[in-house]
Amino acid sequence: MSTALGGFLGVFVALLLFGMPVAWSMATATVVYVALSGQWTLLPILPEKIFQGMDVFILVAIPLFLLAGEIISEGGIAGRLVDFANVLVGWMRGGLAQVAIGASVFFAGITGVALGEIAALGRIFIPAMVRDGYPPALAAAVIASASIIGPTIPPSLPIIIYGSVTNTSVGGLMLAAVAPGVLLGVAQMTLVAILARRIRVPPVATDRSPRAIARAGLRAVLPIGMPVLILGTIVGGVMTPTEAAGASVVYALVVGYGIYRSLRVTQLWPLLARTALFSGQLIIIVGCGAAFAWVMGFENVTGRFAATVADWGFGPTGTLILANLLFLLLGMFIDPSASIILFAPILAPAAEAVGIHPLHFGVVAIVNLNIGLLTPPLGVSLFAAERIAGCGLTPLIRAVLPFIVVNAAALVVISMVPTLSLALPRLAGF
Repeated sequence: MSTALGGFLGVFVALLLFGMPVAWSMATATVVYVALSGQWTLLPILPEKIFQGMDVFILVAIPLFLLAGEIISEGGIAGRLVDFANVLVGWMRGGLAQVAIGASVFFAGITGVALGEIAALGRIFIPAMVRDGYPPALAAAVIASASIIGPTIPPSLPIIIYGSVTNTSVGGLMLAAVAPGVLLGVAQMTLVAILARRIRVPPVATDRSPRAIARAGLRAVLPIGMPVLILGTIVGGVMTPTEAAGASVVYALVVGYGIYRSLRVTQLWPLLARTALFSGQLIIIVGCGAAFAWVMGFENVTGRFAATVADWGFGPTGTLILANLLFLLLGMFIDPSASIILFAPILAPAAEAVGIHPLHFGVVAIVNLNIGLLTPPLGVSLFAAERIAGCGLTPLIRAVLPFIVVNAAALVVISMVPTLSLALPRLAGF
């Protein structure tokens, strides 16, 4: 390792430990690399690399998907999904928690981000679960854990970013993530059934007749139609992911303003402001990550890493185990989007070199990093759920540990059974 590369990585890690935002840590480390290498002619190239990283057509989908999710969430449409989930799974042991997880699976196809799910569903379910006899920390843990389904099932922002930085098909990744996302939901619902037996909470009294299911399904058909529109048009080759994102905004506006009339024009400006703020933060990370990745490419870090993995003779299984451990560790300290930008371009070629399918590896990476949303010290889903529940962070961490274990068990299945991720993409011709 050269002195310049060592200083580059050392400064980056040190700045992260001191709490500097990831984007500025990457940008500063890149400038330090130029200084230590003495190649000052490279300095004017850095702004160009940052701009090139942001000037990618598919990234336009990020603010559009975010805006569509904001419109659907703000319009009170979440209640229709909750009612549908209620008639499907509310009769099970731990009914309210089961409904919360079921609603998260449906809502995942609308928001694409964990915090969006917590904001929309946490305010509905956490107070209701507490009234039903759930400890506040457990109620918050259920919502925090369910929120990681959102950035797994498409439309998922991590999927868009991963596809952009690794040149992997976004449509293929979206299809590959469907079954693993559902598996996460099933694993969490199984745990809730076990925990509910211990704390003796009742199922939700609900009408399970075919007529009631049909009525609730009819009320929820338009919200559920949005992810169907997105996936169907992308997989069918009718639209690119960016075009599908634009169509989803139009769809959400028609549903929220035209059909349900649950939104007012005065609500649109705050929605646009929140979308612009969150999108701007992500795009800055992407741009600075492009400059960071350029330095890694300049030093041939990707080639060295792939050669090292091949020399060690890990094979596909060993490489997946190594990648799982690395991504889980990264998820504890770094935001999923930043982790993807930093490390996916390095690890994905190495995985492909040992025979791991790019779509399978992408899903494994994304699920790993989403689990990191539950793990301290970063654990943004924990902090968001705790703010709603007001239960204290320490009790919440204890309550969420079993959920981390079952999500990790689901991750093992996803990692070791590639067919789970690859069946749908292969059927669609990816």
